[in-house]
Amino acid sequence: MFAACDRDGGNTARIPPSIRYSDHVSAGGSLPPAGDLKNTLSIDSTNVADGGKIFSAMNCDGCHGGGATGWVGPSLVDGRWRYGGADGAVYQSIFYGRPKGMPAYGGVMSPGAIWKVLSYIRAQPVLSVVPTQRWPTEETAPRPTRRKHP
Repeated sequence: MFAACDRDGGNTARIPPSIRYSDHVSAGGSLPPAGDLKNTLSIDSTNVADGGKIFSAMNCDGCHGGGATGWVGPSLVDGRWRYGGADGAVYQSIFYGRPKGMPAYGGVMSPGAIWKVLSYIRAQPVLSVVPTQRWPTEETAPRPTRRKHP
């Protein structure tokens, strides 16, 4: 093994594995090796309250709004996920961050804190009106119009 490939001396306990979830698109029907990552914390009042405190302390509500209903950042309670809504996908979004504004919290928050935030998000009620955007899917994306040639 090359030394550069093992910079942390084999200590990968804090780094989450590649995660498989239903929204992954497979090339040629073959998915890459991956595991499942599930929240092992129960969604009880203690974990939800702790997660809410962490959500506020880390200023998540500054982007995602109070109750995670969306503001500058997208709603986290409406069931619409750009990068997948499975536990492992949300965990990775928090841990590694995402393009266009979602910072990586893996170097700041412990895995337990991330799971508590996820418990808080899952416990939030879905409002009838949430200020969100629906990401186009193959079924909902507008089809390009064809120009007719004379």
